Order: sequence, then C-alpha cells, then structure tokens
Amino acid sequence: EDDEEEKDTSKYTAEQMSILRYVLITQKRNDRLDEMRAFILGDQADHGMMMFNTSFSHEVQGGFYDFKSSLYAKAKTPANKFDLLYAYTYHLKEYDVWMHDNEGGMEGMVKDLASMWKRLLKNDDEKLGIDAEYTRPGVVQLLEDFKELVESAYSEPPFKFKFQ
Repeated sequence: EDDEEEKDTSKYTAEQMSILRYVLITQKRNDRLDEMRAFILGDQADHGMMMFNTSFSHEVQGGFYDFKSSLYAKAKTPANKFDLLYAYTYHLKEYDVWMHDNEGGMEGMVKDLASMWKRLLKNDDEKLGIDAEYTRPGVVQLLEDFKELVESAYSEPPFKFKFQ
C-alpha cells in the first residue's frame, strides 16, 4: 500500500511551462519521422524487441553516408531538407547505442551531421517551413541535447558537434 499522496501534475506554473520546447509536426514531417525510423533501424523497425550491438553502429555509419548522398541530396528545397534532417537526427538521438558501442571512425559522421545542420539553419524560417515561436527553438534544443549526449560519449578522437 502506497501511503504517499499522488502529486497533481495537471497544473503547471508559467515558469515550468516556459522551459518546455516544442516542434510542430506537420503531416509531411510526421511521414519523414516514420521513414527515418525505418531507415535507421532497418529490419528491426517493426519488431517489439530490438537488439543493439556494435554492428548497429556500422549500419548507422554506412546509412548516414547513404542518407547524405542520396535522400538528403535529392531533397531540393530547404523545407524538405529540414524535415528529413530533423527526422534523421531525432532518431539518431533516440537510438543512441551507436554513440557508445562502436569501433571508432564515427567522428567524421558526427562532424558532417553538424555541418549539414549549420548550413541548413542559415535559411530563414519561411524557407525551412517552420515557425519561429516553437519549432526553431525546439529544434535548437534538440540539437543542444544531441550535442551534449554525443560529446559526452567516449570516442577517440572525441566527438564534436558544432551545429552553430
């Protein structure tokens, strides 16, 4: 029996709400999230139980260069590039085993990913198909979180994610 009273979390203060970040998900962006999850996870995407090991890191690394030279390169508009890169990065962060269980050589991928974001974010919000109030700050926070996560993972040489 739990004697502690449950904390009512239905009411948050303005201060608590002000630290939350949102990314508005359009239908197209949602479709890209689904596609990039399948792209990154491969055969495991629809399995209830997934297994990750060093071979997943090799798949992520090879997949990144396929993504960069094919899918991303073929996305002609900044808005299409944004949706793809957002979805891809979101899932790289979500399934982060590759950061911790790899045999090296991933630092070039991380550097290239940061460069792609740096170039893309130079576009204004209208060209990217995003809003300035929620989505841009939300994506920047996602990238800050990704940076913190990837740069804290052990790597020789260390991972550097300079997206700004």
